[in-house]
Amino acid sequence: MFVTRAALCALALATPTVFAETTPINHEVSIGFSDVRDADDNFIGASYRHYFDTVNIGEQAYAISPYLQRSNNITVDYFGIDNVDQFNVTGEWFSQDDLVVRGRYGRTTDDNRFYDATQQRFGVDVSKFVSENWEMGAGIDFYDLDETFRTFDGGSDVQRFGDSEFSASVFARYTSFGFNPSSFKPGWDIKLKGTHFDDELTLEVDADYYFKANWSVGVMAIHENNDRFGSENVIELGTNYWFNAHSSIRFGAGVDTDEGTLGSLTLLGTFRF
Repeated sequence: MFVTRAALCALALATPTVFAETTPINHEVSIGFSDVRDADDNFIGASYRHYFDTVNIGEQAYAISPYLQRSNNITVDYFGIDNVDQFNVTGEWFSQDDLVVRGRYGRTTDDNRFYDATQQRFGVDVSKFVSENWEMGAGIDFYDLDETFRTFDGGSDVQRFGDSEFSASVFARYTSFGFNPSSFKPGWDIKLKGTHFDDELTLEVDADYYFKANWSVGVMAIHENNDRFGSENVIELGTNYWFNAHSSIRFGAGVDTDEGTLGSLTLLGTFRF
């Protein structure tokens, strides 16, 4: 199942356009809202990322300047939908010998009248830049689920269940820009990933072409194959526009090719300072 996420930063529309100067960045904030498909209530989300190494945004592709400059960072995000709350912490560390380590922790709670569930996720990725343009690696995640069921007649009967699973993934990323380029030329940023979880295999391709340092157009394709529930395929087209080094808006819409219906929707705003 594909979860629709969206965010909109109001400050993105209020900042004047300046492209020539080099701007130091250490903070990144996103806030937003959306009407989530297959849900009765709205999605509300917010995230904050801190760059421990100052990102100097100049003539590079704005959106991925932190990645091109190998800036260590940590991100905290939260979203809520109906009775579900999700909290995530992720960290990214680049070593001087081209090794990359990413760690993550997530906690999702579903609090209902007759049912409670808490799922925790612990994960780590290890990768390496095999060249200035290519990063390749693998990761593992551990999921721990606790569930509580209560009787519907108001009785005191309570049942508790627990389960845990591992998932494994391999991934690669190609950028035509190389490491910390001093000037901009149009080019690609392409991410490939395969994940195996229990009886499900997911394949993802996310490709963005940067026409300008502040503007890109991309396509995302996701294939999920579950041994019990069959397959699902979504293709999304989107664009990302930076008004300046401080603010941007990203929009995308995808189609579930199996059902012929809306499969994903993205409306993302970012503010950096």
